[in-house]
Amino acid sequence: MLSNKVSEIMTTAVITAEPSSTIRDVTRLMVDRRVGRVVITENDAPAGIFTETDILRRVMNRVLDVHKTSIRRVMTTPVQGVPEGTSIVEVLGRMYKGRYRHLVVYGDNRRMVGLVSMRRILNLVVELGANLRDSRAVGEVVSGGVPTVDGAMPVTQVIDKMVREQTGCVMVSVDDDTGGIFTERDVLTRIALEDRDMGQVPVSEVMTPDPVVTSGSTPVQDVLATMRDNGFRHMPVAGDGDELAGIVSVGDVLQYAQALDIDDVVRKAWKEIEEFWESEENYTPG
Repeated sequence: MLSNKVSEIMTTAVITAEPSSTIRDVTRLMVDRRVGRVVITENDAPAGIFTETDILRRVMNRVLDVHKTSIRRVMTTPVQGVPEGTSIVEVLGRMYKGRYRHLVVYGDNRRMVGLVSMRRILNLVVELGANLRDSRAVGEVVSGGVPTVDGAMPVTQVIDKMVREQTGCVMVSVDDDTGGIFTERDVLTRIALEDRDMGQVPVSEVMTPDPVVTSGSTPVQDVLATMRDNGFRHMPVAGDGDELAGIVSVGDVLQYAQALDIDDVVRKAWKEIEEFWESEENYTPG
């Protein structure tokens, strides 16, 4: 199935907005529709895309009047896309190499016909791997290093840290224990529409408390299924003791999924992607 066309797994229900829409309006649309991105269209063609990452890096902690500033000023452009006949595994490789979580799918005459996300590919890989047993444990995937902040730290400082360290999440320590996790999704759903001064709000008030933590001995395929079922993009991994060994993203564990090595066509394409991962340009999306 990974050698099938991306058109078979794309969504055709693409949520869009006009470039003249305000940041506030588009953010509200994302929250109401429970999505992490909106495609900005002009004259029925994609002009840009606005995502959770754009909110974190281009909106929060900047002096912008979100009620008046148009989305055009902070959207990502140009929009990246693939033809609808592109294979799914090639799309996955494009996402890793270009650091994309979403790609527009084009039909004839560069007309947008859909959108594909890393999450949709994750769903497919979990289905393919349902009857496979991957001997690799997630603990072997963790690279170590857990970005952590104190729960009393103001949200503005936490966001500065996330942007500076180019991470989509941090663990939050409360009373010397792991109290929660704070992610780009929390930025969208818990603070982006608030009019409070986030310099005065401790991150412990807006974090996701009691995050699900997986054991380092858990098989990769099981971790992927848990992330799929719960809508997680990141997952803390426990070490031998009470401490955390690290945090894995969907990309971290996806590259070790046995389901991605199921036939000759996919195996050949996947080998090229693995070689890219092992190069100095390696990047794993959060």
